[in-house]
Amino acid sequence: MRNALTIACFEVATRLKRISTWVYFLVFFAIAIFWVAAAGGIIKSAAISFGSGKVFINSPYAIAQTVSFLGMFGLSIIAAIMGRAVQQDFEYRVENFFFSAPISKWEYLFGRFAGAIVVLLIILSSIAIGGALALSLPGLDPDRIGPMRAVAYILPYFTVVLPNLVILGGLFFCLAALTRRMLPVYVGSVLLLVGFLAAQGLLRDMSNKTLASLLDPFGVVATSQLTAYWSISERNTRLLPLEGFLLWNRLLWLGIVALVLGFTTWRFRMAQAGTSGRRRAAAADDGVVDVVSVELRRVTPSNVSGWTLLPRLVWLNFRETVKNVYFGVIALAGVLFLTVTSSTAGDIFGTSTWPVTWQMLDLLSGTFSVFMLVIITFYAGELTWREREHRLDQIHDALPIPTWLPFMGKLLALMLVPVVLQALLMLCGLGIQTAKGYHNYEFGLYFKGLFGIELIDYWMICVLAMTVHSLVNQKYLGHFIMIVYFIAISFAGLLGFEHNLYKYGVTPPYIYSDMNGFGHFLLRVRAFQAYWVAAALLLAIASYLFWVRGTTADWRGRVAIARRRLTPPVAALSAVGAVAMAGLGAFIFYNTNILNHYHSPDDQLTRQADYEKKY
Repeated sequence: MRNALTIACFEVATRLKRISTWVYFLVFFAIAIFWVAAAGGIIKSAAISFGSGKVFINSPYAIAQTVSFLGMFGLSIIAAIMGRAVQQDFEYRVENFFFSAPISKWEYLFGRFAGAIVVLLIILSSIAIGGALALSLPGLDPDRIGPMRAVAYILPYFTVVLPNLVILGGLFFCLAALTRRMLPVYVGSVLLLVGFLAAQGLLRDMSNKTLASLLDPFGVVATSQLTAYWSISERNTRLLPLEGFLLWNRLLWLGIVALVLGFTTWRFRMAQAGTSGRRRAAAADDGVVDVVSVELRRVTPSNVSGWTLLPRLVWLNFRETVKNVYFGVIALAGVLFLTVTSSTAGDIFGTSTWPVTWQMLDLLSGTFSVFMLVIITFYAGELTWREREHRLDQIHDALPIPTWLPFMGKLLALMLVPVVLQALLMLCGLGIQTAKGYHNYEFGLYFKGLFGIELIDYWMICVLAMTVHSLVNQKYLGHFIMIVYFIAISFAGLLGFEHNLYKYGVTPPYIYSDMNGFGHFLLRVRAFQAYWVAAALLLAIASYLFWVRGTTADWRGRVAIARRRLTPPVAALSAVGAVAMAGLGAFIFYNTNILNHYHSPDDQLTRQADYEKKY
C-alpha cells in the first residue's frame, strides 16, 4: 500500500504542475459563474431555471443539479486524465522503470487510478467554488437567493460526482491500461455519451421506472426519480440523500466497475506489449538475435515541386485516417443513432408523414452533427501529432520540403473526411426513405443541402481545429479547447450572446419549402459563409505561421520562427483575408442592424408581452 500511495502522490504532484490542469479548473470555474449569473437574472435572455422560479439558485436541489449537470461536461476531461494516467508511461517509454521496480501490479494500477481521481476532484471542485462566489455578483435577484449552507455544496460530490468519477473514470482507465492507447478511450467516451442520449428517449417511455433508473451510469434518471415529487419547500431546504433509486444505481454501477477493474488487473501485463513470456524466455535461452539485411542504394535527389507532392501527401494522410478502426466505430455509432432516431422523424402530434427529402436533411444534419464534430476534433489532433507520437517528427521535419506542404496536406486530408461522411449520410437518407416506402428521391436537394451548405460549415470547423492544435501545441488541451468552443456556441444564445457576427462558423437558420425552395434565406447564408471563410483564411495563415517544425517548443522561439515565415506573399494574403472579413462583416451588419431592425430574443419576448397586454 505504501508504494501505491507514493505513486498516487507522484501522479497528483505531476498533474498539479501542469498548466492544463489549471486551465480545466478555470474553465469550469468560469462556466459555474456564468451559470449562476444566468439563473440569478443577471442575463435577462437566459433560460436557466430549476423547475420553478421559486426555487432558490443556491438551494440544495439547485446546487445538486448544477454540480451534476456541469460535471457531465467534464466527460472528456475525465477520459483524458484517467486514460493518460496509465497511457503516458507507454507514450514516453518509461514503463520499464515501473515494471522493473519492486512494486506489484495492483500497486502500480491503483496508484495511478487513485492519483487521477484526486486530480479530477480538484478540477471539478471549481464548480462549487465558482457557484458559491457567483452569489456575490452585483445584479443578482435577491429573491432568488436563499440561506447559505456549506454542506449543500459538499454533499453532491459524495452522492454524484465522486461515484461518477469512479464509474466513468474506471471504465476509461481500464481501456487505456489494456490497449495502451488514448484513441480507444476517446471513442469509448463518445459511445458512452451517445448511448446515454439515445437511451434517454427509451427510458422515458419505460413503465418500469426502477429499471430505467438503474440503467443510467450517470445517475441522472435516478436523481430525477428521487426528487420528482419534491415540493418547492423541500427543494429549497432538503439535502439530496443517497437513498432509494440513487443508492441502488450507485451500488450497481460501482459493482460493475469493480469487476472491470478486477479483470483489468488480471489481464494487465507488466511487460512490453506484443511479447509473451514464452517467447521472451526462448529468446533469452537461445541467445538468438535477429539480423535484418538492408540493401543501400544511391539516390539522386531531384527537384520536385511541393504542389506535385501535395496530392500524394493528402491521400496518404486521408487514407491513414479513414482506415483506422476507431474512425469506423464512431461513424457506425452515428449511423445506428441516426437509424434509431429516424423512427419518429416527420411525426406531427403522433401522426406519421412521408419522409420527404427536406425532412431527411433536417434529421441528418441535426442527428449526425455531434458525430461529425467529434470526428473532426479527434482527427485534427491525430493528424497534427502523428509524426511526434511515433517519434518520426525530427526525421520528417528534416526533409527538404516547404513548411506549408505538411500543413496543407493534413488540413486538406481532414477536410476530405466530412466529404466522405456527408456521402454516407446521403446514402442513409436514401435508405430510410426506401425503407419507409417513399421513392421520390430529390438528389439535387441532397447535394445542395449536404454538400453545398453544410459541408462549407464543417470545413471551417476543420480549419479551426487545426489552428487550435497548432497554436496550443498540446494535444489534449487542444481537444478540450475545441469542446469548450462547441459548448460555448451551444449555450451562447441562452446567455444573451446571439449575434452570428461573433460566433465563428455559425450561419443563420434557413427554411426550405417545396413552393419556392430556399427562397431569400440562401443569400444571407452565403454572406455569412463568405464572412467566416475569410476568417478561416486568417486562422489557416496563423496555423501555418506557428506550425511546429523541429524541436523549438517555447513561445519566444515559435514567435521568432513565425516572423521569418511571414513573407510578403503571406502578408499580402493575410491582408486580403482581413479586408474581405471587414468588408463582409460591415455589409452584414448594415443589412442586419441598420437597414433592418435587429431584434434579440429578449426583445421578441418583450414585444410578445406588449402584444398580449394591448390586445
